[in-house]
Amino acid sequence: MKTRTLLITTILSTTVALGVTACSHRSDTMTSNNARTAGHTTDENSDARDVAEDFVGHINYARIALAKNKGDRAERHIVEARNLMEQLQNTTVEESRIERIESGRVVYKYDTDYKYHYFPIATGPIEVKKMGHGPIWAKDDLAVTDADIVYLTVDLSGNKAAKRLDEAEADIKAGKLKAADVQLAKLTDEVVTIDEQTSVPVDKARDNIQLARNFVSAGNYTGARYALKHADYALDEMQKDDTYATHRTDIIAMRKDMKHLQIVITKKDPTMMQKADAKLDKWWLELKSWSNS
Repeated sequence: MKTRTLLITTILSTTVALGVTACSHRSDTMTSNNARTAGHTTDENSDARDVAEDFVGHINYARIALAKNKGDRAERHIVEARNLMEQLQNTTVEESRIERIESGRVVYKYDTDYKYHYFPIATGPIEVKKMGHGPIWAKDDLAVTDADIVYLTVDLSGNKAAKRLDEAEADIKAGKLKAADVQLAKLTDEVVTIDEQTSVPVDKARDNIQLARNFVSAGNYTGARYALKHADYALDEMQKDDTYATHRTDIIAMRKDMKHLQIVITKKDPTMMQKADAKLDKWWLELKSWSNS
């Protein structure tokens, strides 16, 4: 597999709240390529998967930029998204439709009728010190009102995405930032579908724990608490399921610690944050071993 660069980049200037987080330079802040590609195959579709993930990321970074009235930043993300879209449209029909892209589905508190934002995430334990300040989308710039893990299918065949990108750019140039956000949100609705296949609860718990780690590393403790709540919902399913009977004692203990951790992370103590990340790391590895058993 080619060396993956990661969707997360640093803010290029301390004076810019939302930098151009170009997906083509994702290695700037996260170094664990193995963690980023966990769950992905090494078959001939890996390049197409990378492109589809990055396309979704740029569209949603552009929406965040628009929410912060950064039209120029949004335009640059749209340019990147268009380049990625054209790459996929030059491939086969099968390669332009990518399934099972693991993403954080984040809801921000701002004026929009289209509440969901999707960001492909790292799927394995990553040391916070290697993650730097965490992904831009997880930073505490916009209030988070929900966050969980979903799996996406991205279909970039045809010209519907190109038309929406053109409309969004025209709206930005006209100063109609909210209208541009609507165009990008509608684009997402048209090319992205949520895989409704029921995920096994052990995977849902594990993946939401990883989402919580992304938020913790970015200092967004509200987002982390929402992700942990979704992890706890999955653990509740496991606790009631005889499939996981041999782990029931561990599940009960994990849920108790998880509720306590939701309180701890709001205190923002650096020492506590290190312990919190170590705890999340431990849970992720335990759940990973259960799903493989």
